[in-house]
Amino acid sequence: MDCCKVENGIHMMPGNPDWMFYTGIGLTLLVSFLLYFKKNDRQLKFRFDLSKISFIGWLLKRRWLQFVFQLPLVILFFIILYAGLFGNSQVNVAPALTWTIWWGGLIFAILLFGKIWCFVCPWDFIASLVSRLRFWNVNKEPLSLNMKWPKYGRNIVLAIGLFIILTWLELGYKVTSDPFATAIMGLAMTLMVVLPIFIFEKKSFCRYGCLIGRISGLYANVSPIEIRSKNHDVCISCTTKDCYNGNENGYACPTGLNLTGLNENTYCIMCTECFKSCPEDNVALNLRPFASDILDYRKPRLDEAVLAVILLSLTSFHGLSMTPVWEDLTNGGDSIISTLNAYFGLGPLFSFSVGMAAILLVPFLLYLLLCKISEKIANNGMTAKEIFVRFSYSLIPIALFYHLAHNGMHVAMEGQMVIPLLSDPFGFGWDLFGTVGKTYPMLLGDTSVWIIQVFLVVVGHVIGIKIAAKAGEQMFGSGAKSFAAQLPLLIAMVLFSFISLWIMHLDMNMRTSLM
Repeated sequence: MDCCKVENGIHMMPGNPDWMFYTGIGLTLLVSFLLYFKKNDRQLKFRFDLSKISFIGWLLKRRWLQFVFQLPLVILFFIILYAGLFGNSQVNVAPALTWTIWWGGLIFAILLFGKIWCFVCPWDFIASLVSRLRFWNVNKEPLSLNMKWPKYGRNIVLAIGLFIILTWLELGYKVTSDPFATAIMGLAMTLMVVLPIFIFEKKSFCRYGCLIGRISGLYANVSPIEIRSKNHDVCISCTTKDCYNGNENGYACPTGLNLTGLNENTYCIMCTECFKSCPEDNVALNLRPFASDILDYRKPRLDEAVLAVILLSLTSFHGLSMTPVWEDLTNGGDSIISTLNAYFGLGPLFSFSVGMAAILLVPFLLYLLLCKISEKIANNGMTAKEIFVRFSYSLIPIALFYHLAHNGMHVAMEGQMVIPLLSDPFGFGWDLFGTVGKTYPMLLGDTSVWIIQVFLVVVGHVIGIKIAAKAGEQMFGSGAKSFAAQLPLLIAMVLFSFISLWIMHLDMNMRTSLM
């Protein structure tokens, strides 16, 4: 079956059928009340150290390992830059590779392999090369002023702001269909990564400012991959802390982590320097159960909690902005944009900005209100702020799995568009692989896409429920009063998952490569 229909030149993907939409709602309600208040103290502690496999263990200690994986991405990055800056404005591989393949597949890579993007990041390669003047060997005196990152900025507020700006540019200015704008954004990201490395110690921007690193950092807590110490006691007794300080074999941890206190994936960028620098061979690359970190998050933070809510809002906004409810591209009927434009009369971009701001604020304020209600009901000394911070982590899997459902739809339905472009990446009239002018079927049909989308939303909801249930028991205990205190937060989670299902129920404007 052909997934798309065409109306007035706009490709439309039909939304999930009614029966699937209501099935998703039913499953969400069922698992919510079956799982939330079911006491389950058992938590899988399984760990398998992949570095025990001799070849993997040997590989992780090679100084050239990261270089080998980063180099192909750097070459591809420069191809995208050249295509965007100098290629044809219509026939061009830059938007498809960037926004359909990379941005679409990135979330799946994070789910399965954690902070794998940080390991292969081409921007990190460029920054490291120009500061260290080495491809892989250790330079004890890299080019940098080694200033401390400002205390007021030792949070992820900058990354949150950059993420909001990216979304505004991506959807408001529609840069995802513009090769030149895509290249300019790539260059801007390069500057944002390279300039701080000459000023601040280690890779402070990676820890505090990188929007991709911070998004993947929260999401990576659901991943089944982690870097940890093999024996915690060995780290406690270590006096040199080579993983933190570095030595002749490896650089100091770029994000200032110490294996002694490493309990989450959030700020580890998987550079593998600790495998090289640890004199005791006490570093493990573990395979573990999904969501291990987030089920027992040790150090909840307000800035991370805010990002969790914003992630949920903006991932939903990505989907909503592609539906006729937001903007009717087929016949210009009533929509949120047309209503705002008629009210303000200041043009589509202003209306878009107002609508986006509302979608950011409304879920945030709603969640805060429900946390305040929980505070009043519990009346046990827990403040609304503390409840907000602790429970917001349960929204991460809901955001992540909706993100997977949304991006997966784009990869399945637009991924094949890259194949002809690979033969003529710059629009110069080439046909390198004989694929120009040919059409290729979508990777999945509509029914398969719908089933996968509903499945992913329900799975994310289940994981979120388990996280919230554990947090609720820790904060409110058990009993009728605890049930009442947690009920507003359960309602919020159900409501957010309902919104995800509703967005997928709507027809979608398939604007090429608009992720």
